[in-house]
Amino acid sequence: MRRAHLWISLLVGTGVWGAYFLHVAHAVRADDLSGLIWGFLAALVAAVALEAGATSVVAWLFRKRARDLDDGPSLNAALKAGHVALMALIVLLLGLAFTLALASRFGWSLDFSTARAQAVAANVLLGLVVLTELIRAAFTLMLLPRR
Repeated sequence: MRRAHLWISLLVGTGVWGAYFLHVAHAVRADDLSGLIWGFLAALVAAVALEAGATSVVAWLFRKRARDLDDGPSLNAALKAGHVALMALIVLLLGLAFTLALASRFGWSLDFSTARAQAVAANVLLGLVVLTELIRAAFTLMLLPRR
């Protein structure tokens, strides 16, 4: 069941958030950021609903084969993957901080007072979180023991 949930998480996360970030890219290019908050809320609700719904269906379909969660290898895989995802998030944030510091060193003005810049910055941070969650799910899948 854990393996199925991780696959669901990866597929739903990639699909929903990929579609959302494509929408963001089109909105930024068109300079029409008025609906981004609604797009974000729709993506969030869709991700939660699809993941919960798909996981519930899988749990119901395989309810007779369900076993207690193995605390040993499964927990160990989840902890290792969580650590990898945390390190990835730290590297991504440090890379972002370095980029901002480099911009200031060369006198490039990143004017965050405009709505467009704030929307882009918020979505860059959201992208880092989504990427980190996808890394966690993928690494947990890779580290789960084979049956």
